[in-house]
Amino acid sequence: MPVPRLIPIAHEPGHRTDTIGRYDEGLFLASAWDHHAYVHRFDHDGTYRDSTITRVPHRGALSEALDGLLASLPGKAYGDIAVRLFQTRQDGVVFGLVDESGDRAGDGSHVGWVELYPDRLGFHEPWDGLYDT
Repeated sequence: MPVPRLIPIAHEPGHRTDTIGRYDEGLFLASAWDHHAYVHRFDHDGTYRDSTITRVPHRGALSEALDGLLASLPGKAYGDIAVRLFQTRQDGVVFGLVDESGDRAGDGSHVGWVELYPDRLGFHEPWDGLYDT
């Protein structure tokens, strides 16, 4: 099965996709990784608009930085989303949802696979929004 045009991502409270959902202007996907807190914004149809990526000097400040980014989203409501592939870079780090389909096992078989960077969450068939790490 080929990679779908819109990649579903399930909202899982208390897990790594607990800060995704909708806001007045579209959809959002937010997280914290290493020394970065970020929010990616999409239109209502799941097309990437832009990102705000904040580098913090100490990992202990990540939660506060992420909370600040989330507070900037008017009408925020957490829930499932479906977005298109996208990619951006900051501080030499790739942020995005990247198609990595191909022979992942080295056995000649083709696997449809999309990876969320830098979080390293993998999405694949049955394209139900759940991820592998």
